[in-house]
Amino acid sequence: MTQVRLATMVLALFCTIGLNLEALAFEVVKAPAITDANDSGEQLNYDILQAVLEATVDEFGPFSLERAQRGMVSRRLLLALIKGESLTVAVSTYKASWAGKTLVVPFPVNKGLSSYRMFFARKDSLASLAKVESVAQLKAFRFGQGRGWSTAKTLEDNGFTVVYSDSYLAFSKMLSANRFDLFMRDPQEIVWERENVERDKGLTVVDSIAIYTYLPTYFNVSKTRPELALRLEKGLKKLDAAGEIDRLLVKHFQEAIDLINNSSRRVFYLENTNLPPEVIERDKKYLYNTPALIKPE
Repeated sequence: MTQVRLATMVLALFCTIGLNLEALAFEVVKAPAITDANDSGEQLNYDILQAVLEATVDEFGPFSLERAQRGMVSRRLLLALIKGESLTVAVSTYKASWAGKTLVVPFPVNKGLSSYRMFFARKDSLASLAKVESVAQLKAFRFGQGRGWSTAKTLEDNGFTVVYSDSYLAFSKMLSANRFDLFMRDPQEIVWERENVERDKGLTVVDSIAIYTYLPTYFNVSKTRPELALRLEKGLKKLDAAGEIDRLLVKHFQEAIDLINNSSRRVFYLENTNLPPEVIERDKKYLYNTPALIKPE
């Protein structure tokens, strides 16, 4: 066998191996664990991630989607994203403390549904609440909030009175005991919690008023994976244009969406002081069914 022929065969072999390796190459995407199988929000995030990756195979190639084995608190989640080894993407509400540490995909994953805020209240306060027609009048009522909740800062920055609790389990008892007047929840939380809260015969959902303060959730991608961030952005916009994001929202949040759509509530707008002011303008075209809002005077 001549040296030329041998070299040709070796070159052909390497070319074949290279093509096969290219065909087998895929993107490994590592997402957080689903910590609660009954949490439709967690399942929605995972289903959207799966759908986006599938919708971008032609442009970005095949993928493998893996889930972590256990849940992480926010701080550990961020540290894992920074390293980009055990975790490459996670969904989170906007956090100023995360700014610059992850690549935020500029598309609101749940299209702003969590921005609607409805209330549990005592039945004996419903008549007074039904008369509220302005943000100024709403400030006469006390709001129950957990320490560290971003909505607590928004309420205080907008001039509302906030009563804090360190325990979620204490809120219904505190509301019933007149420690505060309104327990603010997003529509999906109202759906989940209504039965338990209304076991106290004196408590119910307020049908006359609600708040809208923009509370977006985004895919946060490890800065070690800029190509994944680009893939997710393109895929989200592609699926949204096809109506697929809305279909997944209805699949997981039908009761909450019905609660919003069937509402005759007056909806008061509060600026989310945790957000850069340009964010809501950037996201506005993607938001779900933004209501007519009553703004502060």
